[in-house]
Order: sequence, then C-alpha cells, then structure tokens
Amino acid sequence: MQHVIVAGSTGLVGSELIRQLKERSDVRVTALVRRPCGLSRPPSVTEKTFDFGSESAYAEIGTEAMPCDILLCAVGTTIRKAGSRAAFDAIDRGIPLRLAAALASNNPKAVFGFVSSIGADRPRGFYLQTKAAVEAGIAALGMPHVLARPSLLMGERSESRPMEEVMSHVLPSVFSLGDQLGLKRVLNRFRPIAAAQVAHALLHETLNRDVRGRVVIEGEDFYKP
Repeated sequence: MQHVIVAGSTGLVGSELIRQLKERSDVRVTALVRRPCGLSRPPSVTEKTFDFGSESAYAEIGTEAMPCDILLCAVGTTIRKAGSRAAFDAIDRGIPLRLAAALASNNPKAVFGFVSSIGADRPRGFYLQTKAAVEAGIAALGMPHVLARPSLLMGERSESRPMEEVMSHVLPSVFSLGDQLGLKRVLNRFRPIAAAQVAHALLHETLNRDVRGRVVIEGEDFYKP
C-alpha cells in the first residue's frame, strides 16, 4: 500500500489525479485542501484541510502523522486570479517548493511529482521562469522526482480562463494542418493535451516505476504505454 498526497486536488489536473486514484486499491490518498470539498471516499481518499500559507502546516508531511511515499503537486493559478506577480509567485513557486522541502526533510526516499509546463527547460517570460525555478529547486533537494511538462491543458475548469478557451478552439486546426504537412513529430511537443492524459502519465511514472533521480514527461512521452 502506497501513501499518496495530492496538492492542488481541485484544479484541472489535480481533480483528474484524484479521480484516477480513486479507482486504485493499492493506494491511500490524502488530498490537501483549503476547505472541505467533498473529495473524501473512504478508505482510499481522505481530505485534509491544509493552510498552505503557514510554515508549520508543512512539518507533518512525510511523517507518521501524514505518511507519504509519493507527493503529487498540481498547484497553480494565474496572475489575474492571484492579483499580482508576487502573489502568483507565492503560490506557483512558493507552495511546491515548501511541499518538496518538507518531504525531502522527512522522507528523502519519497517521490515528488510536479506539474510544470512545456518550455520550462528554456524559460522565456515570467510564467515559465517561475516553473523553471520550481524545477531547479526540486532538483537541488536531491530527491527522486517526476516533472510533467504539458502544453495547453484541455478540460473543464471551474474558473474561466478566456485565453485558454480561445486557444482551445484555434489550436486543433493549426495542429491538424501541421500533421497534413508532415510536421506531426515536431509539433507533438506543443500539442494541446487533455488533463486526464497528464494525470495518467504522471501516475504511471510515479506509482508503477522505480523513480531514481529526475524523470521528465513531455510531448510524446505522455502517450507511451
């Protein structure tokens, strides 16, 4: 039985992680939530109200009080919703690194899975620089970790993101044309991807494989059996 913690469990990828984990009998899942969300499904999934802004809240992660073999972080927001770049950074960089640092301190053999973004390896712009900073911070901790780098995520969000909605209608036609021109392999790295597929790939790598060092999932890696 593996103990899995999911942070960002009500977001697009996080909710898919919870949905797919509920179907497994070999895990016990703790979903970290700011407030009760109705995710609990005994005995497989238990909600834990968690104050992501409190340093002391992280101390139990990976201890007997909150056992963890795998921590999956799908925390994320937008600058618009956060209200400022500083607030965005506190969420998208601060929370993942706090989670990772706590787990590395209490259980360094545990695996940390992080939903990053395509382009984080060559960041341009504030958003990708933030993702790159998280990736670098996780690597510096020396723990085994899996980085999922999807392109535009497809799925139904609880919040409106107008630009993503526009691109979700435009990009399929663009990529279809690229496929016809023989550019499929080149474009696959940037192809929009369903959140369910990202969750599936991340769970496959963290639960079914012996993770050592760093593993990166991007492009066609998301579709490997």
